[in-house]
Amino acid sequence: MSVNSNKYIIQNMERLSFFDLANGTCQFVVDDLQEATMTNEQETVYATGKNGVKIGSADRNKASRITATNGSIVDGVMAMQVGSEVVKGTTVVPKHFFLFTTKDGVSVDVAIKPIGEVGNEIPYIYKRNSDGTVGKPYAIGANATADTFKYDPTAKKITLPTGVFAAGEIVYAFYDIEVTDARKISNDEDKFSATGMLIADCFAKDICTDRSYYAKIVYPKAKASGNFELSFGNDPSVQNMEFEALSGGCGSSATKRLWDFIVFDEDDATLL
Repeated sequence: MSVNSNKYIIQNMERLSFFDLANGTCQFVVDDLQEATMTNEQETVYATGKNGVKIGSADRNKASRITATNGSIVDGVMAMQVGSEVVKGTTVVPKHFFLFTTKDGVSVDVAIKPIGEVGNEIPYIYKRNSDGTVGKPYAIGANATADTFKYDPTAKKITLPTGVFAAGEIVYAFYDIEVTDARKISNDEDKFSATGMLIADCFAKDICTDRSYYAKIVYPKAKASGNFELSFGNDPSVQNMEFEALSGGCGSSATKRLWDFIVFDEDDATLL
């Protein structure tokens, strides 16, 4: 059914999608939007006459941006914000925390392989203090002594410093591990937030007929902001994002467009 209304109710922004400008691939979709705002601005400069009376005006510097808060953390968004990619595969996780309980005060078994230089795979272990804090460090050595421990990768065992631990006591350790099928994003100081096409999907309801239509806000060229924060506390962390509409600046009138707002009925789409 054709769109005949000029008046709509639009409440929610359903999703944001971001596309690479070079090849058109989708970089991310966010659809847990708690809130979103579209802001449009222009600068007006006034010419004034006697006593400051405004006698004319000139307009310039139009701007548009969309800000949004997503209820879940999407790694593709974070990658675009820092100018990186989501790297999938095997990676080394540094200084992973391990807690061992010694049964006999002499040794503990190691289940996850340490990654590092042979003879220094686990640089230190620590005796847990009674209040749960990290106690004295003990360095790795060729043999277990009063001040060093021994790690045997073949036996998958740590021999504890002699005379230091009693049965049932806790051992802390931090060492590098290798994991497969990880997802990694790196924030490098010489890489910055991405530019792409942004599409915001909404629903527009005809105020008279109550019929719902698709509505899309299209930024042909949008700059993702590199400013964001993740807050950790009583409530789950949310993901905030901002996109600024850019002019293409390539000489064609079409590239001067900051955005399109399209309302349509999918039933009117050309069928195969």
